Amino acid sequence: MSTTLHIPPQLHDTDAVVWNNSGGKDSAASLHLWGTTAPKDLLKRTVVLHLDLGDAEWDGVPALAAQQAAAYGLRFEVRRRERGGLLDLVRDRGRWPGPSTPFCRSYLKRDVARKFYTELTNELGITGRPARIVTALGLRAAESTVRSRRPTFALDRAATSGRRQITTWLPIHQFSTDTVWKTVRASGIPPHPVYQQLDRLSCRLCPFAGRRSLITAARMAPDTALDYALVEEEIGQPFRRDLSMEQIIDAAEREDPGPVQALRPCGAALRTPPHGTAVCAA
Repeated sequence: MSTTLHIPPQLHDTDAVVWNNSGGKDSAASLHLWGTTAPKDLLKRTVVLHLDLGDAEWDGVPALAAQQAAAYGLRFEVRRRERGGLLDLVRDRGRWPGPSTPFCRSYLKRDVARKFYTELTNELGITGRPARIVTALGLRAAESTVRSRRPTFALDRAATSGRRQITTWLPIHQFSTDTVWKTVRASGIPPHPVYQQLDRLSCRLCPFAGRRSLITAARMAPDTALDYALVEEEIGQPFRRDLSMEQIIDAAEREDPGPVQALRPCGAALRTPPHGTAVCAA
């Protein structure tokens, strides 16, 4: 697949582009293509936004997101939920996020992003019409059936108001994982070292991750796993209906899937094993 970026013609009339950057491989790939192919006038209207997940975030992610934005000379902003992170949410609600109630995404990401849209709208100071803002996300069709059905360019009616028009753009929606890693390598910016051991750079211990990934993450971040287990005991609800954090910790201590190395910075040279995840070259 080609790694060129198709820029919808509607973007040329936008007042601002908000490039959501989690620091992960998909964000890195899409940002590289945008930073190297977009017209200068659009780059001047671009703000790279990192939504800091607080206590759920892997160490070094905000700094990496800032480095990625700086590589293309783009403005960078960080925002996080003012009333606390994931564990605060879980305590407040007395339960953990689940497939039917992924409230972590709405509180830690969606709502924080919408507050930033309000800030940006005020900053733009446009009168007589709504400010036109395009927000770019690194979601891909290959990640899930739900994401495969999402349109690549669509009005976000829930975030749109009389003062602003928010349109969501998925610039790498059709990219394969191999194409994403090819683009990350082309950027020359090493990915986060968590990719040495995990396929995704999400929350440290994500309720939507697979059992093996959770066990590996618990071995990589034992203090965080213990914090989650304490909250699990405090609210009397398991981390997942089918898997408690206590069980995850027990498996991490009992099972031996191979040595888990301490996270180390990744050099520019990467190798991509058969399953498609780039890791540091030996």
